[in-house]
Amino acid sequence: MSDRPLLSVEGLCVEFATEAGLVRAVDGVDLAIEPGETLALVGESGCGKTMTALAIMGLVPEPAGRIAAGHIRFDGVDLITLGAAERRSYRGAKIAMIFQEPMTSLNPAFTIGDQIGEGLIRHHGLSRPAARAEAVEMLRRVHLPQPERRALDYPHRLSGGMRQRAMIAMARPARRRF
Repeated sequence: MSDRPLLSVEGLCVEFATEAGLVRAVDGVDLAIEPGETLALVGESGCGKTMTALAIMGLVPEPAGRIAAGHIRFDGVDLITLGAAERRSYRGAKIAMIFQEPMTSLNPAFTIGDQIGEGLIRHHGLSRPAARAEAVEMLRRVHLPQPERRALDYPHRLSGGMRQRAMIAMARPARRRF
């Protein structure tokens, strides 16, 4: 067991250049999450919850936005110091974000199974058939009824709650190390 948190954010500041000048969207956020813990960011609309999560994921919209200060450490690695390719290797493989509205995150042209499988192919090197089988298992783990059938469905065929669970399945780590 490690003596450091799985995720720690220290002094995070995110700024945006606007026509009116510099706007600080996030100012001095500190948090730590131990393995197995859950943390909820709660606050009024516009208070910086989403921007904090986007910063952690390395998705602050550039060039207008930037992380102006702070550290974001995942499993001891300061993500801010990584290059773009290294950050991408963390997203989807080790850390993920589940957006509030899954229909804006799911591609309507691809099946749920293909979308879950894409990350498994890219980050874990699975073959397409192995990724499909793993996608079905991940849907089973989030208690989606008839996971074999749902893996073949397109997003519009699922209810809002089912789409949200599909997004959770997509964000969950695979059940075994590949």
